[in-house]
Amino acid sequence: MATEAVITDTVLMGILVVLAMVVIYLIVREIRIMKTANRTVELELEKDKLKLLKQHEESKAFPFTRLSMEQTAEIKTVEDDNAGLETNIFAKEKLIETRLTRLENLVKTRKLDNLLGNIQEQEKQVK
Repeated sequence: MATEAVITDTVLMGILVVLAMVVIYLIVREIRIMKTANRTVELELEKDKLKLLKQHEESKAFPFTRLSMEQTAEIKTVEDDNAGLETNIFAKEKLIETRLTRLENLVKTRKLDNLLGNIQEQEKQVK
């Protein structure tokens, strides 16, 4: 009887190990399914966003199709003028920045020269 109980305990232990492995497999499988389901939901959401953006762009472009050729040409000339003005403004701002930097450097140089002169006078008075 003792040997029969050991065999059944061993078989029972083996069955429990197999059941535990099956349970672990099912848990891992469910986790993977959940992750892929989340990813598919995210992809569908991105598709919906793209569709909405496309609809928005199409609705935004619609009023411009009603403009006449003269109106679009006038808009184009104004945009070109604005681009030219922006270029001039940028060039002037850049020129002002560089001149201010040069002026600051000149002031610093003169200030340092004056300090050096004062230090030399002080050294002469001390000697």
